[in-house]
Amino acid sequence: MLKYKRITTATLTDGAETLATILTGIKNKSHRIVSVTTDPLANMYLRIYKNAEQIVDVQSIALTTAAPLLSMDLKLELGDDIKAGFYNNGAATTAKQITVGYEEIS
Repeated sequence: MLKYKRITTATLTDGAETLATILTGIKNKSHRIVSVTTDPLANMYLRIYKNAEQIVDVQSIALTTAAPLLSMDLKLELGDDIKAGFYNNGAATTAKQITVGYEEIS
């Protein structure tokens, strides 16, 4: 079953990266992230890390009404840590939301 989780970041700082844990791999469950979305904003780069390895670095303005989701196929194992957030390159200094679509896999 497809599920969605939304987080709100801390207030974004100009010229800095702000991250938060969005999902973790837990015992007896495996998950796969299938999509991610956020409100498009110029100069705001959406970033996702799996265990400190950067998986996504895309300007959020690319997520438009015509294509609001970034498709993914990112499997989580026990102990995996998925962080998501933004690098703010001169955009508004405010909190911002990120939504991921994920499913349990066997």
